[in-house]
Amino acid sequence: MSKHRIETRASQTAGYTCFSRACATRETDPRLRGPDILAEVILPPTARFMLNFVPLRKFLMHKMFPPGIYEYVIARTKVMDAAFLEALDTGFPQSVLLGAGFDTRALRFASRNHGTKIFELDVATTQEPKIEILHKQKLTVPSELVFVSIDFDREDIFEMLSKAGFKDRQKTLFLWEGVSMYLSYEAVDGTLAFIREHSASGSRVVFDYLYASVLRRENRFYGEREIYKTVSRVGEGWTFGLEEGEIEPFLAARGFGLVTHYTSPDLERKYLMTEDGTHLGRINGTHCIVIAEVK
Repeated sequence: MSKHRIETRASQTAGYTCFSRACATRETDPRLRGPDILAEVILPPTARFMLNFVPLRKFLMHKMFPPGIYEYVIARTKVMDAAFLEALDTGFPQSVLLGAGFDTRALRFASRNHGTKIFELDVATTQEPKIEILHKQKLTVPSELVFVSIDFDREDIFEMLSKAGFKDRQKTLFLWEGVSMYLSYEAVDGTLAFIREHSASGSRVVFDYLYASVLRRENRFYGEREIYKTVSRVGEGWTFGLEEGEIEPFLAARGFGLVTHYTSPDLERKYLMTEDGTHLGRINGTHCIVIAEVK
């Protein structure tokens, strides 16, 4: 993996994601409302003030988020939450959050955890401030949660996880949220190889990825032009994507079976459509979410 990519993503995008999750908890429609009730705790005081001042919050949301990205984050959070809860409820021994950022799942779902060890893997520049905030806010860190600080450029993922108590070849859930598009093709391959080689059959990885056509700036999808400008402006250019229809053979060649694949229309139907067919919003069309299983 590239140290530069992960650190840059963590310092900027992780903060934006946390703010959008916090905004989503303020939605009045329960079908649209975001589930991350602890996101605002991670935010600095100024951001919390903006969150609670409705006109300012709406203005910032309009300025910060390209079309459909706010809705995408809401849907992605729900997909990842569901996978995380399924792993807890079915007794997965381990769960690993690769590039955890300001994730709160280990805390939010502590009452559902009956022994699953959770490893949050990230760079110190993101992880240390998060830990400091949790202590400052007097939030109880579950005994099952282990923070693993790593220099992705110089340290081996398996070695660092093993030192922290990760068990080789056990059934494990890997959440890889908002990371792959910032990596090289080789780095994505390497991460999937690590997952395949060091987890048991039936282990799962949930990750999102970008369409390769977006990297070519073909502007085929809703919100594509605007989001490309945004990531370029903050210095976090995308580097990895897959062609439409490529995901299943891509996974198969790496020892994974496709469980579920969500395109933006799939996510809209699942999370943003009422029973009478009314859309509560549109999702940016540039990303997909995949759930895959180790064969």
